[in-house]
Amino acid sequence: MTDGYIRLKAGAITVGKPLLFNVYDAQGTLLLQQGFVIGSREQLDRLYDRGLFHASHAQSIAKKPEISSVLVEEKKLNPFLELPVLLEELEILLSHIVGQDEDAERRLKALANRLIRIGRDDPDACLAVVHLNTIEPSSYEQTLYHALLAYMVAIHLNWSEEDVQTLLMASLTANIALLPFQDKLNRSRNPLTEVQRVVLRKHPDMSAAALGKAGCQNPVLLQAVRQHHEHPKGNGYPLGLKGNQISLHAQILGMTERYTAMISQRAYRARMSVGEALRELSHHASDPQLFVAIYGQLTPFPPGTFVELANGETAVVTHRGKQPQNPKVRAIISAKGVMYHGSFSRDTTESEFTVKGFKVLSMPPSLNPVLIWGSS
Repeated sequence: MTDGYIRLKAGAITVGKPLLFNVYDAQGTLLLQQGFVIGSREQLDRLYDRGLFHASHAQSIAKKPEISSVLVEEKKLNPFLELPVLLEELEILLSHIVGQDEDAERRLKALANRLIRIGRDDPDACLAVVHLNTIEPSSYEQTLYHALLAYMVAIHLNWSEEDVQTLLMASLTANIALLPFQDKLNRSRNPLTEVQRVVLRKHPDMSAAALGKAGCQNPVLLQAVRQHHEHPKGNGYPLGLKGNQISLHAQILGMTERYTAMISQRAYRARMSVGEALRELSHHASDPQLFVAIYGQLTPFPPGTFVELANGETAVVTHRGKQPQNPKVRAIISAKGVMYHGSFSRDTTESEFTVKGFKVLSMPPSLNPVLIWGSS
């Protein structure tokens, strides 16, 4: 009954974190929908006892025609539906790069183009993916979030198609050398060991070297990967470059990585609010146009964040509005703190539904993002 399904490994589901995929039992019966939040360890253990699976997407990826540079396809892509597919393809891609397979560069370009398609088709849903999944995201998840945000910045700057593709290729591969250690580091409350510090500081050069050995010789790509942890003030690594010594590609990568890191909850620290993270970015951007670009795309209330309305309801931001202070939202929790069955559209230009500010929730609510942000 489980042909075409993959058994979930321990750690695939995290308490307090929205599911990235539908979950099935050994008979193929749907148990949990994407977006559901497991409330306790006991509930999670009971589910694993039943044998959990998710639908395999790897074969469907392999059967898809290679995406051309023109990116012409009829069906609009939904990032919430695509996310499990993208995670599998990213893992396959990075293994091909490390293995120096001859198709590594082709796969890298195809995945970058896929992300460009998704970003073009539904940018608000892409921002929602980034902001909904901030509870201890995996290193692979964060890699995709970096790339989606980098796409948004590049589009704001009116970059050419070639430059956008190169930027996303760099974003997907900048941390290849760090990925085997990154999740362990993110879960640890202990100070870094000396060996870990060495790997951390060397990973930009190691990642660029891996790309070169796999046949990726684009100098702009390799430079961006080598420089993505340089800092405008000269206190970055590995070379301590300053200001405009750092390529714009690398500066964007560094900015999107810092932003996603700041809004993500880790075992060793709490996450920042979007407002706090943006203020922090504004203090470190050497090129003001880059900060203007990311702020212009995110807006004060990005899709996927939770806000309190004037009537006391809690709502999730679904789309950016024509006026930055008036995003489109759907109410999900009543003024008395009761979770609604479903969600309700609210007009934030009306005084009753004005956005008062961000709402900090102790635990993410269970949402069906495919319903909220539309189906493919």
